[in-house]
Amino acid sequence: MNKEFLYLNLLPLFGDCSKKRLESASLLWDVKQLMSGETLWWQGEPATEFGFVVSGRFQVHIVQKVIGEVRSGEMIGESGAFCDDQRTASVSAMENAEIIVISKSNLGLLRNTHPEIYDAILDYCLDSSAKRVHEMGMKIAKMAKGDQNAPRRVEDSALSKWIKRLTGAGNQQPASPLPALRKLPKLKKASEETLEAITKAMTPHYAARGKPVFLQGDPGDSVFLLAEGCVDVIRNVKGDRGERLASLYPGALFGTGSLLLKKRRNAACVASEGADCWIYEMDRKSHDSLKDEPGRIWKESLLNALSSQLRNADDRLVQLMLGGSRPKQSDYDSIRAGLEGYQGK
Repeated sequence: MNKEFLYLNLLPLFGDCSKKRLESASLLWDVKQLMSGETLWWQGEPATEFGFVVSGRFQVHIVQKVIGEVRSGEMIGESGAFCDDQRTASVSAMENAEIIVISKSNLGLLRNTHPEIYDAILDYCLDSSAKRVHEMGMKIAKMAKGDQNAPRRVEDSALSKWIKRLTGAGNQQPASPLPALRKLPKLKKASEETLEAITKAMTPHYAARGKPVFLQGDPGDSVFLLAEGCVDVIRNVKGDRGERLASLYPGALFGTGSLLLKKRRNAACVASEGADCWIYEMDRKSHDSLKDEPGRIWKESLLNALSSQLRNADDRLVQLMLGGSRPKQSDYDSIRAGLEGYQGK
């Protein structure tokens, strides 16, 4: 047995994988040994690999300030490798250490030749990214003052209901989800069969302008795709105040955290005052039923969405630290380094 297999076999996420298949897949991995103080990756460089720490400890740092540690058994560098991003921080060995890594090209081979092992890694990455987005959202809520009233659910008046019946609002043909799905990086070149399988797992909903799709604190076990219109993401912060986190446009995925973490909604999503919306919902049962290529490429799309949400949360936190002004690049990195608990991998 090679060293790579022995190291992979120690990782709990591969516990349900065939040992024979895991040994075969281990040929795509490499073991790196680093001396204390040696840099594994530099902030800003292209992400060409990711891996798991076998022994020793690594420190994550931005502009020479340590922001976290990665220890034995933990994944490192996954966000950049899966999402074609640059390194958001530098990583250096704190002591003599070993790490088992897979290159992006070999990750593609693993996807094609050992999909069950690739899927185990993908599920692990999704869970880890969803937790990080949730934690960053909590930090924003503590720091923000709120730029508007917190959204709430209001029943339509008799006049509003009469106007809807008169105009037929909400009874239109649902907007097709296909153009929105094609905007997702992983689905731009997907087959028609894959898109059809994903579409069949979704249910269309109409959301009138100004009406919430869901409110913060609502129970939820589904994710949404915005097909038409604009949705504002608003977090309750202080009392009845709300902090606008983002405005979403067709092709956006939202509600991912509740689907993956089985938690209540951590922000409200409201149809913009400027346009009615068509959204497509996929609940957990439908999500879990997507198998093989449709399920795999759908999960990759969710991971890309989470990565984008995390970058947006970074930007907002830095702006709050600067009193709301747009940060210069040097300020941005400096303040990110001071965000307690941030793991810039």
